[in-house]
This record gives sequence, C-alpha cells and structure tokens, in this order.
Amino acid sequence: MTAKLDARGLTVVELLVVISVTTILIIVVTGFMLTNLQESTLATARGNMLRETQQSLDLAANDIRLSANADTNNRWADVNSPSGGSNQFSWQSNSSTLVLAAGAEKSDGTVIFADAKNYITEKNNLVYFVKDGTLYKRTIASPVANNSEKTSCPINLASANCPADKPLLQNVSAFTVLYKDGQNNNVAPTDARSIELNVTTDKKIYSKNLSVNYKTRMVFRND
Repeated sequence: MTAKLDARGLTVVELLVVISVTTILIIVVTGFMLTNLQESTLATARGNMLRETQQSLDLAANDIRLSANADTNNRWADVNSPSGGSNQFSWQSNSSTLVLAAGAEKSDGTVIFADAKNYITEKNNLVYFVKDGTLYKRTIASPVANNSEKTSCPINLASANCPADKPLLQNVSAFTVLYKDGQNNNVAPTDARSIELNVTTDKKIYSKNLSVNYKTRMVFRND
C-alpha cells in the first residue's frame, strides 16, 4: 500500500527523515559556532589579560627607571604600613614587595634637592605590593616643603588628604621581585642595579582557567 502524501508531495516517512537530518545539521552547525565563539572569546580574554599585565608592569618599570634605588624599608612613616601603628616603617623590599626611592618634585615639575651641590634629590617612596589579588602602588611622600605628592592610603581609608592607593592589576596570583647587580647576580635590594618584576594573573572563563605571565626588567638611573 502506498504511503499517504502530505500537501507538499512528501510522504510522512520522507518528512520525518528531512526533519531528523535538518535537526542533526542544526545541532552540528550550532555546536561548531558555539565552539568557535568560545575559542574566540578565550583568545580575546587572554589577549586583554596580557595587555593589562604588560601595561601595569611597564608603569612599574618606568618608576624604576626614574628612581635612584630600592630602599630596604620605607624611609618615611606610614601609619598604614603592614605593622600599622606599632611600626610605621614596616614596608620591606623583598621577593614580593618593592620599595622604591623616587625623586620628589614640586607641582611644576621642578626637582626638590636635598643637596643641590651634589645633585642629591629629596626622595619619596613608591611601594608595589599585592593585597587580595590586586597589585597596588602606594606613595609615601617625603615631608619636605612643596612636595607635589601626598602619601596614599588603602581605598577604604582614602580622603582628600590621603588619596587612595593606585590599583594596577587585578586577578594576580603571583608577584615576584628580583634584585640584580651589573653581573646579573641576585643581591640585596639596596645593592641592586636593576629590578626584575614577574607577575602572573589568572581568570576563569567558560569554566576554563586562563593564566598569563609577564616579566620585565629595568635599570635604575641612580641619581
């Protein structure tokens, strides 16, 4: 017996086959498109992570280039230092924290000298540290007159007189500081001729862990 035709001239069996094949093709094409979209999104996210990581360390590298040296501890008191009021000089240059001695300037960009005859400038401290997965830059300003910089504070304590620490990079899983002499040997912070910074950031997207690492190195101008 012949199968009954539908209005378009297809048998019921043929119509079911067409529907099944079309459904399979849609599933395959949709899966392919979703996979490509996911891969494109992951590639874009990884590129953005690398760009943000590079920009952050490049800012730090520029501060190193313009600084005289790394200090063992902060040279000016900071009530928000790691030990708080019990030790306001508890920032330490080590493998995970960098304390720079950077020249102090007036608001017009004029250098403030501690010893003009020997071209020795007054110094602020710039502190790079990680807290709760974020890389921050804190300024600890020299108390010298006409200094354009102000000592910064944790975000929750910021005010007009104490601006917030500058967040440089989020999702930081590792931040390493190495202190190098002219022969590329690891040395104490105050003996360093250059600083090597290494940072790793992690982010989860589409249930996949993305990890980006960036390293940079910069020589002090040593004024």
